[in-house]
Amino acid sequence: MKTILLVDDNDLNITILLNALGTEYDMRVALSAKEAFEAIEEELPDLMVLDIIMAEMSGLEVCKKLKSEKRTQHIPVVFMTAAHDILEDSAYEAGADDFIGKPFEAAILRSKIKRLIKD
Repeated sequence: MKTILLVDDNDLNITILLNALGTEYDMRVALSAKEAFEAIEEELPDLMVLDIIMAEMSGLEVCKKLKSEKRTQHIPVVFMTAAHDILEDSAYEAGADDFIGKPFEAAILRSKIKRLIKD
């Protein structure tokens, strides 16, 4: 089973994502950039769904760090944010593999994920 790491500092967003993705994947959760890096140290995920706007370190910074390191540069990153109209270009510049705005349609998110982590 493929592993997805959800990184968002909002509990409600995490709950929505968990419900949207169902039981197709082994879901792991990080509520901060620090928790995300700790989770990645334990086990590399097959994909990350990453919020851009977070308190201590932005998702853009997290993605740049991941994409700059040999061990993690292959992990696909799907950015998710409510500020999609102003941050989509920045997300791709940071190394995003895909992007979806909030609110999102679960079917579209699932489709994007399946495209990025084919078996």
